Amino acid sequence: MFLISQQHSTTPTIPWHILCDFDGTISLNDTTDHLLETFAQSGWLDIEKQWEQGQIGSKVCMQKQIALLDMTEKQLHDCLDQVEIDTGFLELVKITSQYHIPLTIVSDGLDVVIQYVLRRYNLAHLPIIANHLIQVDERHWELEFPNTNPRCISQSGTCKCKVAQQHAQEHIILIGDGRSDFCIAETADYVFAKKSLIEHCRQKKVLHTPFKSFADIHQPLAKLLHSDFELDDSVMVIA
Repeated sequence: MFLISQQHSTTPTIPWHILCDFDGTISLNDTTDHLLETFAQSGWLDIEKQWEQGQIGSKVCMQKQIALLDMTEKQLHDCLDQVEIDTGFLELVKITSQYHIPLTIVSDGLDVVIQYVLRRYNLAHLPIIANHLIQVDERHWELEFPNTNPRCISQSGTCKCKVAQQHAQEHIILIGDGRSDFCIAETADYVFAKKSLIEHCRQKKVLHTPFKSFADIHQPLAKLLHSDFELDDSVMVIA
């Protein structure tokens, strides 16, 4: 089921922009968790529990966990060669190109990881906003946070609400799956949600379409992008 506004305009005065999560949304699994499971020294699960219990935010959690990674660059790449994405994302990229809609990957994950995986699928042209992974010596790594916000409600390394504010003159479509998407989902103009983001949208009465794979998004997204309308509080249902 697909919802859009009833208030139509003859010409679209505000352009669309899609902000899409990566880990668990584009990638089939969380790439950071995969790296930690494979290469992290002991203690990373204790840090994870602190985050799950709300004792620390995701920024502090990731900063501490990444410092525990013990891997060479080659080991990193070999591990990432096993990462798969939802291949339906490839069709979504084609749809956004057809409609000339900007698509930006906005992630609280690792930029180097996302770039490497996307290159394998010939998607290196997509813009990425994420935490910056730095190799400090042969086997050790650290994180920088170029997109942080000290007022970030979710205490993320990449504040997605801050990114959305930089596109205030555009209608924002969010595609996401988890905690780092909760805040921005409440301000986006439309949301495609999976996993825990679905329940959050239901609780907050956020206009959304649930999905399991990108194949579920193609048709409703095309309808949304093809329609000329201004968003308001009145909605209609499109099958």
